[in-house]
Amino acid sequence: MKKLVVFLLLGFASFALIAGNSSYAADELVDLYPYDQQACLEGTNECTFTKLGSSHWTMEFAGYRYHFVRGADRYVKDFEDDNSNGIITSDEMGTLSWNAFAGLIINDTDADVILGTSNARTDLTSVVHRKYSYFDETGQLAMFEDHISTYYIFNDGTALAPDWRLATEAEATAYDAADPKPETTRLTHIRMALDTVDTDGYVIEPIGYLKWTNADVDTAVDTDPENWSTIINGDGVIYDGNPNYVTVKAGWTVVSWGTLDRGTSNPATTAYIQDMPEFMLDDTLDPMVTMYEEQPAMFAGITALDNDLVTAGVNIVVDYNGTFDLDPMVTASWVDMFDDQGMIINATEKIDYAVTISQDGTDLETIDFTYDSVTDMYTASAAVTAIDSSMFGAGYKATWMATTPEGVAQEVSADIVIGVMPPTFSGVEDRFVDQNVFVDVLKGITADDGYGNDKTMDIEVSYPSSLNPYAPFPGEYTIDLEFTHNVFFPGTDTSYTLDGTEYVSELTVNQVVTNFASLISVYTDVTNLKTSSFGWSSAGVVIEVAGDGTIIQTINRRTWDLVNETYTADAPGDGSGVFTDWIANMTLEENGFVIVIGVSTANYTLARGLNFGDSVAFNNESIPDFSYDIVTEASYVLTVDDMTAPIAIVVNDNYSFYSGEYSNVNNAILANVVAYDFTDSQDNLVKYVSNNGGLNIFLAGTYTVEVTVEDLAGHTAVVEFDVVVMKAIATKADIDAKIDEALANEIQALIDANVLTEADIQALIDANVLTEAAVQTLIDASVEAIPETGCGSAINGTSAIFITFSLVLGASAIFFFRRRR
Repeated sequence: MKKLVVFLLLGFASFALIAGNSSYAADELVDLYPYDQQACLEGTNECTFTKLGSSHWTMEFAGYRYHFVRGADRYVKDFEDDNSNGIITSDEMGTLSWNAFAGLIINDTDADVILGTSNARTDLTSVVHRKYSYFDETGQLAMFEDHISTYYIFNDGTALAPDWRLATEAEATAYDAADPKPETTRLTHIRMALDTVDTDGYVIEPIGYLKWTNADVDTAVDTDPENWSTIINGDGVIYDGNPNYVTVKAGWTVVSWGTLDRGTSNPATTAYIQDMPEFMLDDTLDPMVTMYEEQPAMFAGITALDNDLVTAGVNIVVDYNGTFDLDPMVTASWVDMFDDQGMIINATEKIDYAVTISQDGTDLETIDFTYDSVTDMYTASAAVTAIDSSMFGAGYKATWMATTPEGVAQEVSADIVIGVMPPTFSGVEDRFVDQNVFVDVLKGITADDGYGNDKTMDIEVSYPSSLNPYAPFPGEYTIDLEFTHNVFFPGTDTSYTLDGTEYVSELTVNQVVTNFASLISVYTDVTNLKTSSFGWSSAGVVIEVAGDGTIIQTINRRTWDLVNETYTADAPGDGSGVFTDWIANMTLEENGFVIVIGVSTANYTLARGLNFGDSVAFNNESIPDFSYDIVTEASYVLTVDDMTAPIAIVVNDNYSFYSGEYSNVNNAILANVVAYDFTDSQDNLVKYVSNNGGLNIFLAGTYTVEVTVEDLAGHTAVVEFDVVVMKAIATKADIDAKIDEALANEIQALIDANVLTEADIQALIDANVLTEAAVQTLIDASVEAIPETGCGSAINGTSAIFITFSLVLGASAIFFFRRRR
């Protein structure tokens, strides 16, 4: 739940509740986070700077929402005027957790407070906060101070009686351009405050660089602090007193801005603060409001339970066959920020909580812890019973849960492991090395048994056979690491205690015995006791023990000595009847037992001296020795960087081709180069023409070209060679084709000139006037008769006059002959 707080003087209604519609919806506000990172405010791992944490307070004003960091909030109600001088000093108000960010001082009391300083407010914020914003009880920005940034101001008064205001844009531009600078305008640090009396609605004064006093006052000459400011002075109009001090009026809120608010780490916040003078004069802005978000419950003492500082999170190690219970010193608390009237109380109160023990996602039991404010102690509803410490390596989870009175829940978990703290590797991380340089695959890697004992020498390393650590070849190799740590827990034998001294022995329990001489026998059920044989030379001392572990009666079977509440030595008569009746009629108390100590045992003599009421106990929980090998594994990727360039080979040092043989310049060049790389495949090599030398594949000549080959690592090889383009030689087929084309054009010209018709030509062919051999002779003769226009030239109509009619007929015949076959 969020609470809206606008601090008012006593008797005023909440301005936020009666104000008009807000200019900005909550989702329209621009959030201002420390370092401009929400993660740094929340303290999560995404933060790339310092994890700060949140105070859970925000300020919404002028379209922005500023988030205050942890410990930034201070409340006047908590300030103590220890020396009763009317001034609160730094030691009476508390310090900031992170002084490089804004501090928030809230006065929701009905009295003004003055914060005194001896060093220009440095002590008030643990570091100098050089900008201050003062908001009145309605949330109006009433005053702003900045003694580090500069602002243009203009004097409407005189040099002796200045009346400063913010300069217009034109006045600022004129000031920048002027040389010398006009006395009416300044670029200076300022203090600015609303003033209903002043015609501008506000007053402003220049203040010194890194000073809170008026820039025109020499404080060394005028030593009266009430003369050091025209705004904060002794006339009581706005503020009274020393301008180095900070007055927080009743109902007011003061924000002091830290170094990282006004620097380059967050330009948005810097611009926001420097716009404060404009915000002060903008009557369309809604009042400032401070918002508090209820905090979840806070646990203390859980991290102290962590037995494994290497593994992330809280890890509790329970001794094998040991005992475990939850620590009642763990506390849960919450911050009760407001009373029923909405006034700040800021009280931290402890609350009840519960702890659930689970395993593999299944809840096993829940223990409730109830807080007693009188004793300041927690009481558990029960002891933990779900954790079995005899199961080495078993894992459980404990989850602490608490809900504040406001209904905000919080959970914190810890892992519980039975056995020992886990052995671990350190320094295991992916590595990069150069090709052909020896690599120590264990460099920087150590192993530990979890208790600080070095196990590095036990590390076993395995890697692919393709890796030669003395001259590694480029590529990626997975290096597997493993070491074994043996855990040994000595077992426990059965034991018995005589008169406070424990003796470890193998006890026979509830067995029928025919000779007790060398035995220590215990009976929790007297059925088999009554059928056993109690020979005088074996049974020794028979002891009956009450439920509380004290002796009820003993009889020495050899001497009939009787010890009980009445007797201390001799039994009445010879004792045989007493002994027989005792055994036959014996019944045990709850948790009672009988122990028989044979005459040949080491403790026979001790047992004879026991008296009524002496303590006797036995422990039948025999636990064998436990030995277990913990195998710890890790791996990393070793990348051997390729340091060798590929190989580019020129196939033919005398490379040439005929013009027109290739249709593409690059293809013609690349056809003479092959490439190889020791690491990368052919598909991963890039081969390209890096200089084509102006090659024209249709123009004969010699061209010098260059080809580059690049591998995946970016290494390159370059080769250069000459390319010779040769003039093309016409073949017989080329000539025949051109003759056919030329004669066809000639015959068509004769037809077009009405010298021949197609019918005439066809008739000659059909009549076999000319044989094919004769026609070929004519063709050969005609080639010689053709004017030298080039074999590729078309023979036009004009050239026909140089060819005899018989030649034309013969040529025509072969032309048609060729077309038809």
